[in-house]
Amino acid sequence: MSALQKSNPAYLKVKIIRVDWDRHRRDPIVSELKIPSRSTLVMFAKGKEVGRVVAQTGTSTIEALFRAAL
Repeated sequence: MSALQKSNPAYLKVKIIRVDWDRHRRDPIVSELKIPSRSTLVMFAKGKEVGRVVAQTGTSTIEALFRAAL
């Protein structure tokens, strides 16, 4: 459970999958999703990408992704 999920119960509906970039950067999923680097968050809803952030840690930016997924 992420800190955002703890702060807003609605976000518990968002499934989080963490991938270790150093270990998986050459895996097909990384190239298919065009993940440019570490610290990339990609949000999906109903199987489609609804947003992403790269190298950003601001709560408001990340929370916008959670809202997009709902």
